[in-house]
Amino acid sequence: MLDWAAIAADVAQGMAEAGWPATLTRTTQGAYNPTTGAYAATPTTLSGYAVVASDTPVADAFPDYVAWPADELVLLNIEGAVRENDTLAFSGRTFTIRRTKDLTGAAFLWHVVAR
Repeated sequence: MLDWAAIAADVAQGMAEAGWPATLTRTTQGAYNPTTGAYAATPTTLSGYAVVASDTPVADAFPDYVAWPADELVLLNIEGAVRENDTLAFSGRTFTIRRTKDLTGAAFLWHVVAR
């Protein structure tokens, strides 16, 4: 049986050495406020590491996705669910996640298309 906690720790260590510190932000819609006419927004952040896979075409990881010139394929080490439309910040840049793929099934290593 695989020890996913040990594997995740090894991946995190390698990504910390090779990647950029990254912050993933997800904003969830809360209750509607009829006085302001707006919904409350609650941001949630997760920290991890990102490596841009600049030599790998997006189509290799996401064959059904039509990539834009500004799209980046990113290997992301963040424990927790990564979803489309989350915001990813690393290396002084901010991206929106367009596609995600959990590479291990254990929610700690992801391929994402970021724009």
